[in-house]
Amino acid sequence: MFFALLLLFFKGVSGSNWKVTFNDTAPCALRGSSVVFACSYAYPSDQTITNSFWYFSSQRKNNDLFLAQEYRGRVEYLGNKDNNCTLKINNLISSDATQYHFRFETVNKGGKTNAWSSKTWVSLSLTGLTAKVQPATVRAGERVTLTCVTTCTPSDHPTIVWSRDGHSVSNTEFLASSEDSGRYRCAVQGQENLNSAPMSLDVKCE
Repeated sequence: MFFALLLLFFKGVSGSNWKVTFNDTAPCALRGSSVVFACSYAYPSDQTITNSFWYFSSQRKNNDLFLAQEYRGRVEYLGNKDNNCTLKINNLISSDATQYHFRFETVNKGGKTNAWSSKTWVSLSLTGLTAKVQPATVRAGERVTLTCVTTCTPSDHPTIVWSRDGHSVSNTEFLASSEDSGRYRCAVQGQENLNSAPMSLDVKCE
């Protein structure tokens, strides 16, 4: 009985030495933007890393994400062959919304090879921006509210800016006047190409 407990104890210690940790397992990002999967990994001290790579859910475990045609030129490995496995994907497209895994391979001092795949994964969600102008038709002097809607909350919490017919709008709530009529868009500050479809506001004068 004592031997069995001792064996279980050492197995638990050994297993805990192999792990992959993701800072955020359910990130959200805007289509067309970039996302970073912050990641770290650990392994026993007698092991040396021989290979490491990311793969997505429909790939086999030994397939490198970097070799997939749809990701070429858009992915950056920000990690190393020590304990950092951070990945960045640029110019996000709809098909990038999937599950991502990390795998690393090692060899010990005796020449025995090992491999470890993450037991959890990063599940990426993507969203666009939708502008809402409420109400869309008002009389001069009535209140208007601008709201920028996403289907999930972007993990990098970008600053949203507004424009009307290409001109900056500073207030998202105002009393309408005739010059407020026009087409409104919301966008990410500093990345105004990441914007919504336009929504019109019609201000009727008495």
